[in-house]
Amino acid sequence: MSYFYKFLIISTNLILFLGCSTNIPNNTFDSNKVISIEKPETFYDRTKLPENINVLLFDTEGLEEKEFISGLSVNYYYFKKKINYTPQLNFINVKEFNKNNCVLKQKNKATLIVFLTNELSGSLDKVCLNNIFKLKVVLIDAADFSTKNQQSQILLSFNKKREYRNLMEHARNKGSKNALIIDEEETLDGIILSEIWKELDGNVLGSYTSSSKSSQNLLSNILLIESSKERSRKLSRALSTPLESFPRRRRDVDSIIMSVSLEQARSLKPELEYNFGESLSVYLLPDWNNQTFNIQKELDLEGIALIDLPWMLNSKATFNAELPTKRSRNFASGFDAYDIVLLINNPQSSNYFKYIGMTGELVYKNGKLVRKSLKAEIQKGLFKMIGY
Repeated sequence: MSYFYKFLIISTNLILFLGCSTNIPNNTFDSNKVISIEKPETFYDRTKLPENINVLLFDTEGLEEKEFISGLSVNYYYFKKKINYTPQLNFINVKEFNKNNCVLKQKNKATLIVFLTNELSGSLDKVCLNNIFKLKVVLIDAADFSTKNQQSQILLSFNKKREYRNLMEHARNKGSKNALIIDEEETLDGIILSEIWKELDGNVLGSYTSSSKSSQNLLSNILLIESSKERSRKLSRALSTPLESFPRRRRDVDSIIMSVSLEQARSLKPELEYNFGESLSVYLLPDWNNQTFNIQKELDLEGIALIDLPWMLNSKATFNAELPTKRSRNFASGFDAYDIVLLINNPQSSNYFKYIGMTGELVYKNGKLVRKSLKAEIQKGLFKMIGY
């Protein structure tokens, strides 16, 4: 069975699965301020587009790879319907690639997409990587640590530290200076966040890890509410008389930076307000491996600023009413990878393009692709876009 027919079977099943896997009753977006995915405004010359698109993956049956293939296939069918463009798609796993001594024969008018995960990166030696990078490549870098020559290919990368820095630069620009940092046992990002904040000339007043045992009184302790209560009790005992007092939180803090799961953030933000922290700015850096989706009004996260990836914020796509609502970061990167392949091969957009993709704002210029994630703030439970 050819790669193309394998692709048709896999992608059809995935589209049906994703389309039917969730029925979301609530919309998290203000109808007057819809965060939307755009399609590039360009004319496509089908005669110039690739006749063959090869996709190198670690394993076509892996969860990450299935999500990537699903996103790519949705966009494949969009262009098939829109401009009748149906290239030959070949999915190649690393075992097949290694059997061929890391040599991939590219036909004329062919483009290669490499979905570089941690597993694929660990399975390729330097010789294999060099063979890949000699070809015309769109590299989707989803690996934590990878060795690559960024000068030789179109690169769409997802780097956790860069995402974190993006939001923290926004926090500094908004006037935040003295911060408390909270991570959790699943993320353990406190050291990374502290380093970035100090590089941005911010002050780290303390770094704390939330756990199942400590989360209940975490904010009360780090805001020194318990210390305030204890001082009142000691004074009352010293004076041998009951005192009426109101606990006070520490006043040297202006912001809280959290790297926690969505569920944990929903618990910590109300607790912060209960402990007299309603005036503090709060910035949420999503657990990088958490694929939770925002499907209801986020009233418990009111006032929090966050960066989009990997949640996707259920962005609207007016160009495709059938686009699955439930999407992951890998789905988004597969979807955008297909657009990028077409755009860099299309004469009208081969030198420059800019649009809002599913992974954020994408700008291609002088042979370089730059991606910026969406930043949003939650107001009245709804997401308000604050920039890229």
